[in-house]
Amino acid sequence: MSKGHVHILGAGIVGLATAANLVQRGHTVTLVDREGPAAGTSRGNAAAIAWTDVAPLASPGLWKQAIKWLVDPLGPLSVRPTYALKILPWMLRFLAASSAVRVKQSTLALADLNGQALPAWERLWRVSGTHNQVRRDGCLELFDTDASLTKARSGWAEQRTFGMEINELQVQDLRDLEPALSERVIGGAMVPGWIQMDDPLTLCLSLADWLWNQGVRFEVTEIANLEPRETGCDLLTKTGERIEADHLVVACGAWSKHLAAQLGDAIPLDTERGYNITVPEPGIKVNRMIMLPGHGFVLSPLSIGLRVGGAVEFGGLKLPPNWQRVDAMVAKARMFFPGLQTAGGERWMGYRPSIPDSLPVIAPATRHRNIFYAFGHAHHGLTESAVTGEMIADMIEGNKPSVDPAPFAADRF
Repeated sequence: MSKGHVHILGAGIVGLATAANLVQRGHTVTLVDREGPAAGTSRGNAAAIAWTDVAPLASPGLWKQAIKWLVDPLGPLSVRPTYALKILPWMLRFLAASSAVRVKQSTLALADLNGQALPAWERLWRVSGTHNQVRRDGCLELFDTDASLTKARSGWAEQRTFGMEINELQVQDLRDLEPALSERVIGGAMVPGWIQMDDPLTLCLSLADWLWNQGVRFEVTEIANLEPRETGCDLLTKTGERIEADHLVVACGAWSKHLAAQLGDAIPLDTERGYNITVPEPGIKVNRMIMLPGHGFVLSPLSIGLRVGGAVEFGGLKLPPNWQRVDAMVAKARMFFPGLQTAGGERWMGYRPSIPDSLPVIAPATRHRNIFYAFGHAHHGLTESAVTGEMIADMIEGNKPSVDPAPFAADRF
């Protein structure tokens, strides 16, 4: 017998993982998405379970680096001029979240959440049969300046305090692991705990197939308005239909802000637009995930080719892509991997849902006891999706989550 019917808005990786946890516990689940499973940001990420990454984007020293980056319109961080005024309130909150006290709070919360991320994924991989899409080759962080390497060492020291393994390597060791590397690299480290998926889109579609076989329903329709009621919420579609939900989970990523506002919660959510190119025949062999922190992007070897992507652009949901950002990343990637070829590559842009303190909202709505939020994961949507799903399932059932939910509350702003 079903424990109750839960509607989830959003069929990206967070919505899919939440559905998986609920259906295992005996709930009836319907996923509602305007395009279908993994049609948005979840299809094009770097495919990493980056659970060792616990540093919030906001930090006391970031502004000095950010100003240098902003001078270059094609650098790792940029703001589209026509979006500058709209992003200003978010930036002011981001500045407030960059104090030493706030950064420590965010770091501890991320360490708690990400500390449960991989175990949650291990459980989900096993039950859904997607464990064969997992690779455990670790991640290399590479640096080309003494300043960036020195800064990284302090970050590694902090990660080690949380029990994470970071192994600094000599240049020759790095080249032994990645023979295609150029002479530009002066140092780096192996992060063996990172896990990579063969392809994030394949993972999402595999989960969707498994959910379908478990009896989960998928509805492709766009929700225009939410009308909460005492025992749930009515979903009004753009075509005029009304869907009655006993329990509702809002997991629409970057599109969640206006829905939360309809429920009385003003969440400071904006988008970090990320770009990439996926090349089927890159002309080089990259053996594992490569991070270039000083340049703000990664090289990610997938089953479908090599993905080069990252960076942050603040430009909202409506402005057209600036594909020169892809060209700039490729040019920098060639400084590290000179043999990189991009013929036949597919360019892509996605919308990371970002909150100034780098913490997602994983919480009930402040005014409605049967409505829950699961969005705002920024760069860690794939990483944190499985543990988010477990937390939301616990909340719906009235149980205490394994991760303290207080730092992720909707009323913290």
